[in-house]
Amino acid sequence: MLRVAPIKNTLLDGATITEQLYTTPKDCEDFFESLEKPTEVKATPRSTFIRAGVLTTVLGSAYMEYGNTKVLAIVAPPRELMRSSARRMNMGVLNCYVNFAAFASGELETVPEREKHLGGMLTKALEPLVCRNEFLNFQLDVRVLILDDDGCLLSTAINCCGVALVECGISTYDIITASTACIYKNLVFVNPSAKVEELLGQHRGADSAQMEEHGLLMNASMDTFEQLAQCQQCGYMKPETFVKLLDYTLEINKSLRQLIRRVLTDRVKEQHVLDKKEQEAERQEDERLAGIIARLKEQGLHEFIQSNIKEDPYTKK
Repeated sequence: MLRVAPIKNTLLDGATITEQLYTTPKDCEDFFESLEKPTEVKATPRSTFIRAGVLTTVLGSAYMEYGNTKVLAIVAPPRELMRSSARRMNMGVLNCYVNFAAFASGELETVPEREKHLGGMLTKALEPLVCRNEFLNFQLDVRVLILDDDGCLLSTAINCCGVALVECGISTYDIITASTACIYKNLVFVNPSAKVEELLGQHRGADSAQMEEHGLLMNASMDTFEQLAQCQQCGYMKPETFVKLLDYTLEINKSLRQLIRRVLTDRVKEQHVLDKKEQEAERQEDERLAGIIARLKEQGLHEFIQSNIKEDPYTKK
């Protein structure tokens, strides 16, 4: 992996390529040639796995694998704001916290800045989604744990948090989906890997009029209202290129939306089956207790106790 340095408000993850990274221009070219290049642009998601309700100790949780990027999201029910910090608000407060697992990043010195930046971006993306007018003077905390980062980290976190919010029963206006696309050396990379995202930073500080198009676009959308919850662009690209990448991400978002709807539907069916089993177990337990009470009334307390005493075979003389 390339060496990164904390530079605020640059790439989406809060880190970028340091200047003078390559000893010669050929080093950059060799690295680019070693990458797998797309022969055609396919606006389709990576291989995706999503699971809602992975943790039984919290009301809302979700786990998502987007290729090799792995994210876990946890949502706690809204809690009342502290008196010392509370002030009358027309909407509830949404806070997102991002943490990297110890094994998820090789550049430990950049982790705090990346966590802070990702948390802020995630909050901006989820605020238009949540019905914050339903919990006035309350705070909703969303916590994300990054287990592995292979690109599209912010968009994967947004998708995972959207599923966790629905699992927790938080009212939302729609299902949110997000995806990432970028352009480099006139090649469009849909769902770019971490290496491609890092490579985009080599043009930082150059004159945009003399450079090739390069940039990254992250788009989070809510299709029911045809609304963009967040659209983050960095780098240099022409307006027509921006529109082209936006169309690619919207197409991917539609595919992810169908997948997430299917996951949530299966989760509801699964929970319904579990509720039925729990109700049946409670009914059987009620019948057993009713039978015990009936026998107690018929036999009396002394006879009932004597009839239920069993001799221990190990102490039998």
